Amino acid sequence: VQARDGILQEYVLILDVNCSQCAVRKDSIFKNAVGDQLNCAKRYRHSQLTFPARSTVYEENEHNHYIYTLYSGWGAVYKTSNNTGSRQILRFLLPGDLTGYQGSTDDIMPHSVSTVTNAVFCVYPREKVKPMLLENPEIAVRFIEMWSRDLSLCQNHLMAVGRKKALESITFLLLELFHRARQQIPDSYEAEENAIDFPLTQQDIGDAVGMTKIHVNRVMKSLTNDGLICYHKKKLAILDEEKLRDIAGFSPAMLEASSPQ
Repeated sequence: VQARDGILQEYVLILDVNCSQCAVRKDSIFKNAVGDQLNCAKRYRHSQLTFPARSTVYEENEHNHYIYTLYSGWGAVYKTSNNTGSRQILRFLLPGDLTGYQGSTDDIMPHSVSTVTNAVFCVYPREKVKPMLLENPEIAVRFIEMWSRDLSLCQNHLMAVGRKKALESITFLLLELFHRARQQIPDSYEAEENAIDFPLTQQDIGDAVGMTKIHVNRVMKSLTNDGLICYHKKKLAILDEEKLRDIAGFSPAMLEASSPQ
């Protein structure tokens, strides 16, 4: 049963994970947490929940009383057009990423989140987030760093949708996800092939860059035929990163979380 009317009804409550041994902590808001701060993280956590692939975690314009850290799997943050019902993906979620937080007291969400693959989320009641941040400035700083990075990614995606050509937009997205997955899901990276597990469909890519699936297919075939990527059986291999960076105007430094001044 999915979350509705602000009541979180769990798919499955899984085995509790010790925060000090968490495999994704290095990419989460608890990256800089030590000692008692890790106990704090566990104390404030509501539960860990699993969601099947292609399911809704929460929906736009609905009440949601929780924030979520993705523990495993892939997810997507998106908005839906009122006129056409089409989906615009704002960003993809990888392990360690945070979603669901609102700066205001209004708990009506301005976007939706769904899973791309089977996924596990660590779930925190929203009313407990502010006390946790006030008690732990290191966690608060990391929280700001992550949201700064996510804002920068959304701005780059907005530029891609509005101003960049199809080849540039798709190449930027592929490089972004390649570098993020290699960092955040190291077990999915194959060094010999320079490849990652890549569960996105061409429709997912199209929804992220504002193009049709047919248009995405043409660009992906062009990149493949030019020997720049290999995209096959849910794997993405980067074969000529230097040339791809030139096409996209991409630098891995764009993915670094910026510290607040």
